Amino acid sequence: MAQNTAPEQGGITSPLEQHNALVVEQPKKLEGLLEMIDTLNSISERLGEDRSGDMGGAGGRAVQQGGATGTSQRDQAIANLPAPTVMRQELKKHIEKEVRTLQKEIQRSARRIAKPGAAYHQNMLYARIRRLNALLASIIETSIEMVQRLFIRVFIDKQQVI
Repeated sequence: MAQNTAPEQGGITSPLEQHNALVVEQPKKLEGLLEMIDTLNSISERLGEDRSGDMGGAGGRAVQQGGATGTSQRDQAIANLPAPTVMRQELKKHIEKEVRTLQKEIQRSARRIAKPGAAYHQNMLYARIRRLNALLASIIETSIEMVQRLFIRVFIDKQQVI
């Protein structure tokens, strides 16, 4: 009579076979496993990816609390944009502040100019400053729509200017 060596039927295996065999334990209760799967599905339903078509910003949508309004915080902030002159002034302040921080970083990197790659890094910082200054000059002449897009990108979506 052949000996039954299947682990699920309680057979005995030799030590050589135990090293090669993958042991998989079954869950204690099937209900517990089903509850865990349902929990994971409900979490994925609540935190699905926002495919609203915006060009950046948040990837996930938060669960609405209190709920019949149906508008997100981003939509509310966009609806309450300040006047175009105020947006231009705030963008100008933000860009000037970023240029100042880049200039400070250039001064710090000038001390480390002998290190490999420091000149490249400094060159990239100068290029970014030039792009920011060009953007600052063009903000005065751009349309209100472009200023609104940039304002939303910088202040509402919290993205970098360039």
